[in-house]
Amino acid sequence: MENTVTAQNDANKELLDAIKELRNSEKKNLRINRIKLVTTLLCLVICLIVAIVMFGKAETLMKKADTALDALTDAGNNINALSEEIEKMDLEKLGKSLGNIVDVSEETIGEIHQAVGGLDQLVKDADDAMQHINSVDFENLNNGIQRLNDVLEPVANFFNIFKR
Repeated sequence: MENTVTAQNDANKELLDAIKELRNSEKKNLRINRIKLVTTLLCLVICLIVAIVMFGKAETLMKKADTALDALTDAGNNINALSEEIEKMDLEKLGKSLGNIVDVSEETIGEIHQAVGGLDQLVKDADDAMQHINSVDFENLNNGIQRLNDVLEPVANFFNIFKR
């Protein structure tokens, strides 16, 4: 009977050891999953920031393009109005009207030039943003996380000693 009790105690001890080992394994898996979650969230935040910056730049460009389009529309309206006036005016008034057309055209060309410059800047900013995204070294980031886990695991084990 004593052998049965001893065998049962040994079996219980082995079962408790197996449960402790399984619990430790689950804690490690939980830590790894938390690190993966933090890394994923960090990548998501970076992507969102890049998207917000890109949309902000696109909105600015669209406003400039809208302004240039308004200027072109105004120039077209001015040309129509001036052509009607040319029919009614004498040569002196015709010369003044042509001067106004040239002035409005110069302003319109300047605004178009500014809009194109804004588009060029947006393309450069997009290239810069893509270079920054491409420069993220995910392999080194993962290695760093693994090294951090390797460092924190003994510390966690040390503090687990005090919980017992």
